[in-house]
Amino acid sequence: MKHIKLICLLASSMVVASCQKILEINPDEYIIRSETYYSTELQLETALLGVYAKLADDALYANNMLGRMGLEADEGFCSYSADKGSVAYYAASPADVKILGYWKSLYEGINNANAVLDNINRPVMDEVKRDRIKGQALFLRAYYYFMLVNKFGDVPLVLTQTISGDSDAVQIAKSPAKKIYDQIITDMTIAADLVADADAVKSAGQVSKSAVWGILARVCLYMAGNPINDESKYAEAAKWAGKVISSGKHELNANYSQIFINYAQDLYDMKESIWEVEFWGNGLGSYGATGGMVGRNNGISNTVDDNIGYSIGVIHPTAWLYNLYPANDLRRDWSIAPFAYSGNPATKVYWTTQTYYQRYAGKFRREYEILKPKSQSRTPQNFPLLRYSDVLLMYAEAVNEVSGPNDEIKDLVNSVRRRAFGKYQYGERVRTITVSNGGSNYTSAPLVSISGGGGTGATATAVISTTTGKVTSVTITDPGSFFSAAPVISFSGGGGSGAVAAATISTLTEGDFDPADLDGQPAFRLSVRDERARELSFEALRKNDLVRWGLLMANMKTILLEVPSGTTVFATSAQFIYSNVANRDILWPIPSYEIGVNRKLVQNEGW
Repeated sequence: MKHIKLICLLASSMVVASCQKILEINPDEYIIRSETYYSTELQLETALLGVYAKLADDALYANNMLGRMGLEADEGFCSYSADKGSVAYYAASPADVKILGYWKSLYEGINNANAVLDNINRPVMDEVKRDRIKGQALFLRAYYYFMLVNKFGDVPLVLTQTISGDSDAVQIAKSPAKKIYDQIITDMTIAADLVADADAVKSAGQVSKSAVWGILARVCLYMAGNPINDESKYAEAAKWAGKVISSGKHELNANYSQIFINYAQDLYDMKESIWEVEFWGNGLGSYGATGGMVGRNNGISNTVDDNIGYSIGVIHPTAWLYNLYPANDLRRDWSIAPFAYSGNPATKVYWTTQTYYQRYAGKFRREYEILKPKSQSRTPQNFPLLRYSDVLLMYAEAVNEVSGPNDEIKDLVNSVRRRAFGKYQYGERVRTITVSNGGSNYTSAPLVSISGGGGTGATATAVISTTTGKVTSVTITDPGSFFSAAPVISFSGGGGSGAVAAATISTLTEGDFDPADLDGQPAFRLSVRDERARELSFEALRKNDLVRWGLLMANMKTILLEVPSGTTVFATSAQFIYSNVANRDILWPIPSYEIGVNRKLVQNEGW
């Protein structure tokens, strides 16, 4: 059972109320006074839970960031009537309520963290436990600033708890983005020495050393790219990602789809999923408020069959993303659902190969939830913040930018590809069966036996010619798994004899990049960028990647050229989004409400 979730409501009532409005606080109404709180270890631990709780706000990962804020960029788009005219459609304004909610929730989280840090030394308690709490609070404060600076650029930097309701006390000018990033690096670096190892934390919802190192790598990559362009940070990114890898505490889950099934079923795999936003419950009963909308927003549309699980299905993929996956890449039909639900009870109706924009993001599937009944408003599914495959790709990207590709990073990106081609899940499989002699006198299709080769599970059926009585082909119905050599193919029955066929099996490297795609720094750079889209699609990372690479506008306009014409809701949504994107969308506008409260705030360029 998820320890953070169980007392989330307690944390919310005791701490979150203390910072409802970071820049417009009424102390008599909201503040829990430091002189009467934070005096025991339990109170400090509970206050820390209030810092974590902001991740699960509806304004952040519980709702709006799940397909409703345009974070998918070139890999997908929102098609949801309630979001027209908002940031989801690249039609943001300073009055956008989702942008305001994002800003306020993050500053509330920062204020919660500041309250913990300001009072960290008050209780009499074990010093190791105190350090653990301090490290987590420092990291979370830094992460919230990271979420702000990569969406707004310059923002106010507040490092102590805001407790005054005086209007003059909340007049805080923006600090340069570089200063914000430097503070993030400082806080996270200190936190890395204070938090527990990945195998010592209670769940993937709790910050560990691996989580801090991995996010530090991400922060450094963002600093190395636009708009900071501090290329020295590539080496730093490689250092931090390398610490996760060399820790020996992480490995890829053999089954790509199982990662996301685990999120639906409250199962932890902390070797793969290093840090998650935790949700719990189904929106019903005492703990209903701790559920999120993972799978409800960003799942496969279903509004009638509650046994499958209600989903509004706001995210649709682009043809570019679909075609980016090579043949036999198992990630494609998991990340992009190959079917839609129809009827009640629902059945799966598979798309034709020509359809792209009608499809739905498929990573977060409610059919795998085991908590019953399934609610139409909330789900128990967790959402990934850092996966091991991301760490491998960040490390490879950073090393390539420092010194070009080498055998180590080529092997790492190919290890991600091999998982995608089922090499760790299935090993080698029967790839082809070729008939060399059709035999004679077959009146019906003979049975096909596949034996030997060290593997199991392979099956196939034969096809005969009714005019010649020969076996003309063999169709593989199940390629089996873990073959070390080609199995023997034999035929029996069907009234004939003499048919001969031979099998081949797959090879470990068949899913690897073509060597030319990894030869030289520019080619390797492009390959890793595309691999991030294949591996991490719909995990709220793509827009930030494009911004730091300086590719947002170019890629979005390229997608526009592929958007189909027509008046379907999918086509019109995509047409609007990809034609409406502008340079100003690299950063969001500062909410006008906040500018009204804090007169020292200056609006971002273009807004």
